[in-house]
Amino acid sequence: MTNPSAAAAILRARRFEALVGALACVVFLSCLGSIEFWGKREQRLAAEVVDTVDHGRWLVARIQDRPRLEKPPLPRWTTAALATVAGRCDEWIIRLPGALAALGTVALTHLLGRRMGGRSLGLCAAMVLCSTPLFITELRQAGNDGPLAFFTTLALYAAYRWLEPNGPTDAPRRVAILFHAAMGLGFLCKGPMVLAIVAVTLVPAALASGRFKRSLRLWANPWGLPLFLALALCWPVPVVLADPNALGVWMLEMGQKTGASGIAHRERSLFLLSWPTMVLPWVVVGVVGALSPFRRDERESSAAFARWFAWSWAIGAALMLGAWAVAKPNYYVPSLPGWSLLVGMAWIRLHRLARRPEGWGARRTIRLQWGVWLILGASALAIPARWLSATPATWGAMIAAAVALTSAAVIGGRISRRGGSAAAAMLPALAATALAVPLCYGIAAPGENATRGHRDLARRIDRAVPPEIKTVAFLHELDEGLWLHLRALRLVPVPGVHPQYNDAADLRLRTDGPAERLIPRAKKALADWLSRDDRPSDFLLMREKVHKVLVDDLKDAATVVLREPRAQRDGLVLLRIHADPQTGPMRVGAAPRER
Repeated sequence: MTNPSAAAAILRARRFEALVGALACVVFLSCLGSIEFWGKREQRLAAEVVDTVDHGRWLVARIQDRPRLEKPPLPRWTTAALATVAGRCDEWIIRLPGALAALGTVALTHLLGRRMGGRSLGLCAAMVLCSTPLFITELRQAGNDGPLAFFTTLALYAAYRWLEPNGPTDAPRRVAILFHAAMGLGFLCKGPMVLAIVAVTLVPAALASGRFKRSLRLWANPWGLPLFLALALCWPVPVVLADPNALGVWMLEMGQKTGASGIAHRERSLFLLSWPTMVLPWVVVGVVGALSPFRRDERESSAAFARWFAWSWAIGAALMLGAWAVAKPNYYVPSLPGWSLLVGMAWIRLHRLARRPEGWGARRTIRLQWGVWLILGASALAIPARWLSATPATWGAMIAAAVALTSAAVIGGRISRRGGSAAAAMLPALAATALAVPLCYGIAAPGENATRGHRDLARRIDRAVPPEIKTVAFLHELDEGLWLHLRALRLVPVPGVHPQYNDAADLRLRTDGPAERLIPRAKKALADWLSRDDRPSDFLLMREKVHKVLVDDLKDAATVVLREPRAQRDGLVLLRIHADPQTGPMRVGAAPRER
């Protein structure tokens, strides 16, 4: 048994780490289920989990009644397993794996920082990561990026242990196995993305430090490489065997992002222009850190390899994503631990230089960094007018958050000026973040659920449809968030306009070319569907923007039963199809029959 006095001594020695860990738990776990799924990525994962739990489709889930092949399955598997064990499937359960991945990523960043530069770097890097808005918002969401960030960080932690100056002196086989296992599990989160980030980190860092040959031995380790291949291929191979079109869907998905496919993505990216906003608020110190490997005194120092490692992870990945046709901010999330390490190194060095009489430049840089934090904290007051309903509760929460964040800048700046440690100066920023997160997610944001979420809409649809009706048809596509809350009704697509995989993949796989567009196809499909005697339902859901186009064709065939009064997303319309007791249902665009 552990001696209680020894345990107390350990706790006292690690009280700073315990405090950072407790604040991190508040940042990522508080009010986790208070807002509904507003974004597409969360809605799609939720629909996948619901299908997996309800219908047992573990290999390939179906959403919108079509196979969901675009994303690998590990986040879905873990979330569905958790929902099965917990006996519930809601926002909190579906987001929990991502939040736990966030805490694991923070812990790994701390451990990696300790290996690179000691306790202070580990603490600073962890606090930077926990106070970066992009990392907070993305890891509090359900999706593939949170688990990918964890396994990418785990793989690079193992790689650093292999490549650090003294090499893998402790259990090299286990280090290599850990590296390849993390890579394989990362592959099951988001495909080759983990390979790209790890390669763009390790290759430049190994070349700059003369460790390239040693890195090749890690990649080709005879114990780890088969493990990686087994993990990475355990899902794609059976999927391709079951559906040979899956390979084409995956290649198209990657080709759209990189610009290699012939079909342009609907979004174009200017990633490098928007990248500075992704690393706020620590952009000033981060720029100093990004320049540090090129300083002459740093190139010769013993920490040069650590700096190049963090630099390649943060800056190399940004340059790679900047070359893609489409690179969204969430793609950079797995590189934020590298950015945090780079910031932590620069922050510690600036505080060390600021104590010297000639360190006026370092002191000004620190003040500038706190000025950026001050502006960012004050900008919280603009959120109600710009993104949220300006209710008294929202204003109160955002004012309190702004006060906390700006106060952190003042307190942190004072600690820096008085010669406090780098980690102590950063602690108020993390504490203010831990206060602002529940204020924003628990008080300010939930007021938007009625117009951005789907729970209230699902209740209204359930009330509008008679109890004996168990099936509702839908045209083309709906928001996937509806599937989580409308589980009592079966949603089936109108055939003929429903994509087999997705619109882009169908365009590539269709044999009749791209001549037919959505609306002409929808009109023909609706006419055929309405003429059928075996229609599964007389209730039809469609998006408001599609209904506006088809309203004249449908005016004699259907009646609007439910229309959302206002929505901050794609609004929905529920129709009831007319049926003539003598001649059956009307056709789209047909005049009413005389009686």
